[in-house]
Amino acid sequence: MFTTTLGEAAQFAGRRFVRVVLLPSLVFCSLLAVVALVAAEQPPGAALRTWKSQPVEVKALLVGGFLTAVLLVAALLDSAQTALLRCAEGYWGRIADRSLGRFGRRCHRLRLLSCADGSAQHLYPPRSRLHEVRPTRLGNIFKAAELYPQLRYGIDAVLVWPRLFQLLPGGLLGALATARAELSALLVRAVLSCAFAVLGAGCVAARGGPPALLLCCLWGGVLLAWASYRGALNAALVYGQHVRVAFDLHRLDLLEALGEERRPGPDAERERWKRICLFWHRGVPTHHEIPPAESPRTAPDAPDARTGSGISLTQLSLALAAAAGLVGALTPYA
Repeated sequence: MFTTTLGEAAQFAGRRFVRVVLLPSLVFCSLLAVVALVAAEQPPGAALRTWKSQPVEVKALLVGGFLTAVLLVAALLDSAQTALLRCAEGYWGRIADRSLGRFGRRCHRLRLLSCADGSAQHLYPPRSRLHEVRPTRLGNIFKAAELYPQLRYGIDAVLVWPRLFQLLPGGLLGALATARAELSALLVRAVLSCAFAVLGAGCVAARGGPPALLLCCLWGGVLLAWASYRGALNAALVYGQHVRVAFDLHRLDLLEALGEERRPGPDAERERWKRICLFWHRGVPTHHEIPPAESPRTAPDAPDARTGSGISLTQLSLALAAAAGLVGALTPYA
């Protein structure tokens, strides 16, 4: 069973790698190669004849270099998935956060205040949490999903989600994985489209290619990046909805796994989740136990310390020694 599980996980990871990063990287490198050939103003027939005239070793070297470039781009994007998502959510550096981040948060706060009540509940945090607004639309969608369990049940989603995730059924896990893979693929396409707009236009400008090709690379890459980002927003909405469903339906399963009562009242449940989150976050015990008071007692073998006018053993020994000395002193005169 363990071997079968590993095999299924490897197959899923392989399909995800091919779909999310490998195919977009292949398309990106192929388009850059085509743009480089067109910018050199070399006719397709001449380029094909040049390719056929090359030795087998040169052809193999060129193909190997191209495939290596594709794999390097794919590996780089695959390792940067978390960084891409954080950047898309608006978690930038200090300098960018003080400039672009402040401007983005101000714009989205104004947009949230201008929306009708309840029309932006999945797109933005509630109005009572204006300080939680992020500078990007994707970040606000995820923040709204993150605050949902806290406002409804008093659950800190950042602390509880890694533990709740282990108890989710297979159907919900599959839906979450599909939405997450779709979101990652769209973000990768947006990044590669921006890179193609910059590199393709730069290559055409450096080689003195036709202006129409330069505009095609620039605006084509920008439009494709915009479309990919819009698709990522829809995928984020679907993912956030699945997260809400997971907390609504399976938070009590986590309580049961922790040994808590499965059906507490609403107020009791909020208090219970508050105590549990404090325990996970700061180590505060969930039950404040008062140690029992110790009853005063003496050890069984301890002597009874009495006070009074009795003669102690030391006093008796000194009296006997004094009497013996007196008797020894008076013996010669007897």
